[in-house]
Amino acid sequence: MNTVGDLASRRNNNFNLIRMLAAIAVLISHSYPLSQGSVAVEPLAGWLGLSLGELAVITFFCVSGFFISLSRDRTPSTIDFFSARFLRIYPGLLLVLLLSVLVIGPIFTTLRAEEYFRSGAIYSYLRNNLMLFSMQFQLPGLFEDNPWPGINGSLWTLFYEVTLYVLVGGLGAFSCYSKGRRFAGFLVVYAVAYCAFKIVLANTTLLIDMHRMQFFFTWSLPFVLGMSLYRYRQNIQHRFIWFLPLAALAVWSYQEPYFFECFVTAWTYLIFYLGFATNGLFDRYNRLGDYSYGVYIYAFPVQEVLAHTFKGIGPMSMTLMAFPIVMIAAVFSWHFIEKPAMSKRHMAAARLTNSFNGMKAYWVAQGRDAT
Repeated sequence: MNTVGDLASRRNNNFNLIRMLAAIAVLISHSYPLSQGSVAVEPLAGWLGLSLGELAVITFFCVSGFFISLSRDRTPSTIDFFSARFLRIYPGLLLVLLLSVLVIGPIFTTLRAEEYFRSGAIYSYLRNNLMLFSMQFQLPGLFEDNPWPGINGSLWTLFYEVTLYVLVGGLGAFSCYSKGRRFAGFLVVYAVAYCAFKIVLANTTLLIDMHRMQFFFTWSLPFVLGMSLYRYRQNIQHRFIWFLPLAALAVWSYQEPYFFECFVTAWTYLIFYLGFATNGLFDRYNRLGDYSYGVYIYAFPVQEVLAHTFKGIGPMSMTLMAFPIVMIAAVFSWHFIEKPAMSKRHMAAARLTNSFNGMKAYWVAQGRDAT
């Protein structure tokens, strides 16, 4: 009987397609507020309590938790790991930010060109969004009259994604994936912190902003479940029957305070069951490339342009008009930006390692000279 570990050792799976469908789901979900404003209610959110976009983000994070852990386990050093992560995220991010500032901004801003480029806001926009910590989603005079003002609003997830990459890198540095007790210890610490925060959040009367911490625990949960599936992959069977009790638990907990946790657990298992349920047709799709990141980062600015150009456009019209434009941008980004950048990860890691060793040797020599 196949375990998740048996299937993960093979190259063919459906996760490129799953990520792509999740990225399209984000595009569809964002079409509601971007065309109708903050009062828009997505149909799925009214029924499940989670929007289609949130369901997609859960999917991204659980898949990422598994495969980022696999990446850390297989890379020879921490420098190699972070080089690969940097080159996967930043080239595409830099391009979409530059296009926003240098192309979309000047074309659609209500300011004169010289006034726009003289504004310090465009430079802080680039700096803060590349740093990820204090991201901003407005450029001067841009889309201020749109139903949902701003641009690149979907990039907020990257801060939490990169934060969790750091977590995985740290666990790998301490051999937590190869030593069961250490990883189990991490899970205990995480579970205690998660439960403590949920209790505090439910009962606190303190006037403090817990927004960022709440987002961290919300989106780290599927990521940590993905990490756990990877760590215990040889002990987890790939059988649909095991999804059924998890689904029943999620249904039973509906509208209870712990529904989110039960639902995310069931959804994560379902995603990995489908991801490893290989099919010849889906295998052919995987050979095309991983366009999901491009779809995710380009959809929001394209949809804002459509909202500005076609006043009163509806969610379905926006989705149908945006999709082909976004796909062209995503295909270009993968083949000419993301994939070439990823191919240089080993070279980048070697150069960083040599630089680090050179600096280390220099400071050791300085210490000897001082004595």
